Amino acid sequence: MSTDALHQDQPLHTGGVPLDDAQAALLLLHGRGASAQGMLRLADALDVPNVACLAPQARMRSWYPQSFMAPRDQNEPELSSALDTIGTVLERVGEAGLGPERTVLLGFSQGACLATTYAAHHPQCYGGVVGLSGGLIGPEDAPFDYDGSLDGTPVFLGCSDEDPYIPAGRVRETADVLQDLNAEVTLRLYEHLGHTTNDDELQRVRTLLRRHVDSSAA
Repeated sequence: MSTDALHQDQPLHTGGVPLDDAQAALLLLHGRGASAQGMLRLADALDVPNVACLAPQARMRSWYPQSFMAPRDQNEPELSSALDTIGTVLERVGEAGLGPERTVLLGFSQGACLATTYAAHHPQCYGGVVGLSGGLIGPEDAPFDYDGSLDGTPVFLGCSDEDPYIPAGRVRETADVLQDLNAEVTLRLYEHLGHTTNDDELQRVRTLLRRHVDSSAA
């Protein structure tokens, strides 16, 4: 099996309005053991009109096998295939006439790790980057030296202060790295939240998406 086929031969699930009719796109990345359909249900709960939602499915419901803080080679070739999948979906969105500046990358858990890592590796102006319970992929001593600029991309990072899988220190480090890449970063660490999302996070995502749509056109 080729590296590309690991994830890129899996289904791409869609929701919201058709791409050709959309004012913005939301690329949704699920967590370990979860599904693209689950992320589309989250998008439904956001209830923002005129948004095309695209949710790729990971092979065997996991984007990479080990912890996001394991040495990178322990997560290959799955990790590279996962990042390539994001690029493929962004190409599809671009072909429909929506540039990255009108596309929001949103992930939960493993998906949040992918969204933030992809943005750092491919810095440009995105419509937004949302990392819910995740952070940049790499071991504790990873240098996270990236070139380029996110050019004012709004970034929201939300996580529990005691998430069992995501150290708060890595979330703070992710915020610092993306801010150094000229993103406009908002970080919220919630007391005793656990590995899940809350209403405040969802409201912040709604606000971010509404920057890009005209609700009167619904």
